[in-house]
Amino acid sequence: MSASASGLAFSPKQAGAIGRKAFLAGAAGGIVAGTAAAAGAAVEANNQINKKSPYEPSLDSLKGQVIVITGGSTGLGLESAKRLSAAGATVVFTSRTAAKGEKAMESVMDYLNNRGIGEKAKVYNIVLDLDNLDSVKAFPGSYKQLGLGNIDVLMNNAGVMAVPDLQLTKDGYERTFQSNHLGHFVLTAGLFPMLSKEKATVINVSSEAFNFASTKNGQGLDFENLNGERIYGPWSSYGLTKLANILFTQELQRRADNAGISGLTVVALHPGAVATDLGRYLVGEEKWNELKTKGPSGFEAFALNAASIFTKTVPEGASTQVFLAAGADGTLKKGSFYEDMKEKKNLPKWAKDETAAKELWEISEELGGVRFNL
Repeated sequence: MSASASGLAFSPKQAGAIGRKAFLAGAAGGIVAGTAAAAGAAVEANNQINKKSPYEPSLDSLKGQVIVITGGSTGLGLESAKRLSAAGATVVFTSRTAAKGEKAMESVMDYLNNRGIGEKAKVYNIVLDLDNLDSVKAFPGSYKQLGLGNIDVLMNNAGVMAVPDLQLTKDGYERTFQSNHLGHFVLTAGLFPMLSKEKATVINVSSEAFNFASTKNGQGLDFENLNGERIYGPWSSYGLTKLANILFTQELQRRADNAGISGLTVVALHPGAVATDLGRYLVGEEKWNELKTKGPSGFEAFALNAASIFTKTVPEGASTQVFLAAGADGTLKKGSFYEDMKEKKNLPKWAKDETAAKELWEISEELGGVRFNL
């Protein structure tokens, strides 16, 4: 169940209202559910409603593949790291801090050891802070030091959702914009020379929340408000970045095609409404950790339980990006947008605006301080 409003224009205020309703209904990509204790019954109901098993590539089917995943210390990124490494891939996942990376590594290894394949696993962690462009630009050098060779799949998964107030990064940019788009643009530019020349895939995790992106005159990318210069809204800003993910996907694919780079495939996806830790950006780190440890009460418990009925579990939500990283059974379509492991062909015109995609590319180069030449 996803929040979709194709053909309708939202003001930032309206987008915020829709976002709050989407949260309670479990309907904007990356929506949160409650703790296991508080939401157990609802999650069980959800499992009964949604019978789809999480997609898992077969054992050793990805042997020899190198996959880099941003934001691999929690949620969809962590789940992707587990399942792709279980299929034999060499996985490099990122985390904001070394401590978070160590904890995630333990989780991955527990997952693999429980399946009896931990001894042959090749899993690595590198610290990456997308909110700090110095960290982003240093990442390719850190990757090289691992000596793993070319990258077969780059999964731009990390991000934040509905940050409640305007926050600026170390580089002076709106946090949602830098975390979700600009940081990944700079990272992809830096890692591009290391992508496999024979066959490589770049996966950008977007969301149906791109429908929340609006300009003064309708829906689309607001170039006058990329960093909240005109007005900031938690959901409108999130929607803007999710639209940016889609436009970046299309422009990167166009430029690769024009440059004769036939081995590159770039795709974007909506994972669905997923019960992940992204909820910490809605209520704050302290409150979120309290909810996780003590459990919600009163209306919080009611709302979160109700929402969880309509959300996917993390294993379910990771299926599309795992499917794409594994090659989509040989059916990957260049520059496409996927949902539930299928290509979504009916994106609105403003989400396929070539002029806007080109302008976003040029602005991203300027803001990121890079030249992304193919």
